[in-house]
Amino acid sequence: MSKINNLLAQSVDIGSIKPVNDARQPSNLSNTTVLSTFELWISDIIGVITILGTLFFIVYAFIAAFNWITAAGDKGKIEKAKDRLVWSTLGLILIVATYAIIGLIGGIIGLELLEPAKMIQEIIPGASP
Repeated sequence: MSKINNLLAQSVDIGSIKPVNDARQPSNLSNTTVLSTFELWISDIIGVITILGTLFFIVYAFIAAFNWITAAGDKGKIEKAKDRLVWSTLGLILIVATYAIIGLIGGIIGLELLEPAKMIQEIIPGASP
């Protein structure tokens, strides 16, 4: 009976099971930390928000341009289209300027807000990015 148990133990070696290689998952899991995963997650969220903001700008700019073209000289419609174009442009500028504003605020208060893993490492002694 022990011979069968030994064969079963040799055939089912749990240590040899390897995780599925995901494109977003690092090939060497021992170098991955919670902080780098957190930083990747935050970076993804900021990227999605930036892309969505840019798409909203494009849509609103096209709508404003279309409304302006089809206003047929109506001053009210032209003003509304101008306002929509101005506000969409200001929104895009604000999205782009947000990175500079966050960097400036982080520099003033002494934290690197654009690099959350590095910031957490400075706050929590012994944490590694």
